[in-house]
Amino acid sequence: MKAIAAVLSAWALAPMAMAQRLPELKPTAQGFLILPVVLNNPIFDDLTAVLGQVDGCVQFPVAKGLGFGVGASMTWYELEEHGLPQVTAIGTTERLVFYGKVAYARYTGPRTFYELNAKLGQGSWNWKCSSCADNEKQPGFHWGLNAAYFVHASDNLAFGLTLGYEADATSFGPGVIGLDHFPGRLDTGAPYRFLTVGLGFSTRFAKSPEREW
Repeated sequence: MKAIAAVLSAWALAPMAMAQRLPELKPTAQGFLILPVVLNNPIFDDLTAVLGQVDGCVQFPVAKGLGFGVGASMTWYELEEHGLPQVTAIGTTERLVFYGKVAYARYTGPRTFYELNAKLGQGSWNWKCSSCADNEKQPGFHWGLNAAYFVHASDNLAFGLTLGYEADATSFGPGVIGLDHFPGRLDTGAPYRFLTVGLGFSTRFAKSPEREW
């Protein structure tokens, strides 16, 4: 009977012991390489080719998984030379975003955790092209929603995947590239909306305990 009681007691205490072994949330720095996929904006998709997006931030936990951070992202596009009939489009466009971040993170095991976050900030598109009268700038409010899942490679360094949605309160239209209309197209333009997928890292600002996974 004593042996059975000991087994039952150990079984009952096991979840508590596992919870106690989960790492603590610490201030972190994160970086991502992201591929944005254009949504509901076919003329922008036809006229541009994405070169890539980088995103970096620092964030600090507050309580019960909730945290706040600040960061910036940069996206580069190249104009497709023959994306429009009767128009030779040569040039580039870049989007720079500065944002604040609200995040909820939770460890699901000793080596894995997930994060859900919302980003709010200010973005600016900078167009440089052969048909532009001048360098066209489009400032506007930016927001995004993201989910990420990480696996620790060491006590403080983790690698993960992210999936998200981004939107800017400004639109792509013919005037952006110095045109009155899009030749051969009925499109009049559309707001900037993107699905984002990416790879990244998260590193904690914490002293590594002397243990192995």
